[in-house]
Order: sequence, then C-alpha cells, then structure tokens
Amino acid sequence: MNDLSHVIAEQTALGLRAPLLWLILGLVLLSLLIGIRRPLVERWKRWRTRRCLSRLGLEQMQNLRCTDGLGEVFIIDRLLLRHDGISLLKYKPYPGKIFCADHIDRWTQMLGQKSYSFDNPLFELEYQIKAIQSCIPGIAVDGYLFFDHQAEFPKGHPERVIHPRALPEALTRNDHHKARPEVMEAWRRLKSMAGR
Repeated sequence: MNDLSHVIAEQTALGLRAPLLWLILGLVLLSLLIGIRRPLVERWKRWRTRRCLSRLGLEQMQNLRCTDGLGEVFIIDRLLLRHDGISLLKYKPYPGKIFCADHIDRWTQMLGQKSYSFDNPLFELEYQIKAIQSCIPGIAVDGYLFFDHQAEFPKGHPERVIHPRALPEALTRNDHHKARPEVMEAWRRLKSMAGR
C-alpha cells in the first residue's frame, strides 16, 4: 500500500508539473515570436518599398553621376523613363513624423520626443532637375522625393513628396504606354553620358 501511495503521489506531482512546463514553454515561444516579429515585419516592409521603387517608370537608371556644368558632380538616385518625359526620384528613408512645406528652408523630423532639422530637399531636387534638363533640352523633366513606410506626414506634404501608398499615375508602369521617340532618344543620350 505504501508503494502504491508513493506512485500516486509521484504521478500527481508529474501531472501538476506537465501543464506548468507547457505554460513555460508556450511563454518562451511567444516571447521569441514577438521578438522576431518586429524585425520580420520591418524586413518585409523594406522589401515592399524596394519592389515598389523597382516597378516605377518604363525603365530606370540608378546612381547616375551628373555634372552641374560648374565642375561639381552629384549622384542622382533614380531616373525614370515615362512615356512623355523623364522623372528624377530621390529616395529619403527618414523614419518618424516629417513636418514640411514647399518653400521653407528647413524641414523637421520627429523621432519620439526628439526633433531633427534638415535642409529642404526640394531645393536640391530642383537643382538636379535643372541639370538634367540642360542635358536633354526640350524634354519634360520633373522630380519627386520618395519617403518610405517609416515616414508620416501629420500636417500634410508637398505634391512632389510621394510614398508607397500614394504614387502619381504618371510614374506607374503601364504596358500600354511606350516612350515617345524624342523621349526615348533623350533617354539613350542620358544612358550614354552615364556610360551604360
């Protein structure tokens, strides 16, 4: 009888420990999933941003070195071939809340309780558009600042600021459109200047 009560006591103790072990194991797995989830979500969003960028325009050139005519060289993030012109795209991976307007000198980025001021990138964009226009006179050239999923614009943003949720129709790839011959010729000129 004593052996039987000892076996029953052991099984009861094991029976109580098994759910506790499962609970601990479940909590460990849950914490791992929560810890892994955030980096996976961020990686997925970055992939979607890259995919979104790669699908803009009929063709693209990236990291194009361009001279300003005064001996200075600058890098253009992306040029997009459209059916009726060429668009310059500057990628701005700025997280947080962005406070901006067309004609102010400084924009503000809020990250939590900290704020950072930076030069209005539209001024540099306009400078680069003019440099490209001088290389291909007579062709429509415009430009946009592309902010990814990390940016928010609580007070709105200028028309030339775009993000994955709001892309201008002119930049989306459309298989029915082909570039006009004069635009295609200008594109080839830019490619040859870039050595591509």
